[in-house]
Amino acid sequence: MGNFIIPFLVLLLTEKLGYSVTVAGSLAMGVTATYFVGSFLGGKFADFYGHKSVLIFGELSGAILLILCGFVSEAKLLIPVLLFGAYFFIGLALPASNALVADLSTPKNRDAVMSLSYLAYNFGSALGPVMAGYLFWNYTQWIFLGNGVAALIGVSIVAVLVKLERCEQQNVDSELEKPVEGTVCAVLKTRPRLICFTLLCGLLWYSLNQMTMASPLYLGHIFGERGPIIFGQLMTYACVVVVLITPFLMRFTSSKTETISLVYTGVMFAVGYGLVMLFPNIPVHFLAWLFLSAGEVLLLTKEGVYLANNSPSSHRGRIQGVLVTLRSLLVMPSFIVIGYLIDSRGYDFTWLSVISISVIAALGLYWMAHKNRRLKAISV
Repeated sequence: MGNFIIPFLVLLLTEKLGYSVTVAGSLAMGVTATYFVGSFLGGKFADFYGHKSVLIFGELSGAILLILCGFVSEAKLLIPVLLFGAYFFIGLALPASNALVADLSTPKNRDAVMSLSYLAYNFGSALGPVMAGYLFWNYTQWIFLGNGVAALIGVSIVAVLVKLERCEQQNVDSELEKPVEGTVCAVLKTRPRLICFTLLCGLLWYSLNQMTMASPLYLGHIFGERGPIIFGQLMTYACVVVVLITPFLMRFTSSKTETISLVYTGVMFAVGYGLVMLFPNIPVHFLAWLFLSAGEVLLLTKEGVYLANNSPSSHRGRIQGVLVTLRSLLVMPSFIVIGYLIDSRGYDFTWLSVISISVIAALGLYWMAHKNRRLKAISV
């Protein structure tokens, strides 16, 4: 629920601190880059110093720096420096957080655990920016203070209430999760399916990102000044849909493998963007976003479940850090690619390219699922 700063970062830098749009965009990219660097390093630290310890250290350090921002909210040079530091530490905590969720679950209940985690995250993320919007103009310091205090409350709950006694006996029945020796590169070399899976999920993330990149531009192109209003309504609608359909999707896919569930994600993205392209009217957009939101739920839950189920507990943090960073680096150029396609080829071609990428990802994941079934059949 402390998602106050990131949605308003460029506005904070331009309207409140007086930076040009170009400089503000560069600083925002810098914040994102430090977050990724923190995530990459956080995986190694998490495995060496403990998932809970690194989570607490990273979130606590980030929270303190954000609270300091609240006391110097008009310091033009100091605020970006503090934000770089804060989001480095918050990024540091990310692999530890994902690994800790895996530590405190088993292959049998991990679907439910991760879907509940995502449900809570989505609910908080829907509330946070709304509150921040009311604070932005007249109580800017509380953008920083609110984000920092929310992080402090969250990390305090983890520190006091999350117990790790189960971790010593967890998952002994899962060969894939038993601790192993060696570096993360050596582990990934013996499990190339993890890299293949990450690349295919990167294609799905590329498609997912168009909900917040190509969609608002397309709505503005079609509906003019009404476009941003409709986009805001769709975003709120998507948050409500996610909360309502997550339990049903988890029940529906409980008997499916993670790869097959992600095949459904690719199909849902293809159907959603196909409806947007073929029937550019408001009611069909809401129908399309039902499919897109369902695909988002499956992607954000099943990706984490697959990585947890196929990673040794001794390397969970490092594998999360390396693979999530790899996926993020693959997805980042999508902003440039989509902008170029819209400018040079138009929206229909752009949507066709996104649909094609979704279908390619679905086919690749289906191939992985089929290959895994064959290997299991041979071993039996």
